[in-house]
Amino acid sequence: MEIISESLRQIERSFIWNGILAILFGALIFIYPNLLGMLVGIFFVIMGIVSITAAANIKKYSKIKL
Repeated sequence: MEIISESLRQIERSFIWNGILAILFGALIFIYPNLLGMLVGIFFVIMGIVSITAAANIKKYSKIKL
């Protein structure tokens, strides 16, 4: 049961960080519209890294084989 709760905490943290970054980058885009392309690219790279890390941690603790 502890493994499941740890996995859920990691998923929760990844959603929180993605939300914080989305709000921050959205505010920066309103302030500096010329940065749109760069900020969106950075956001997607960070979101991809966080998602892959969360998926790897879930797979490590998961006993279910797909």
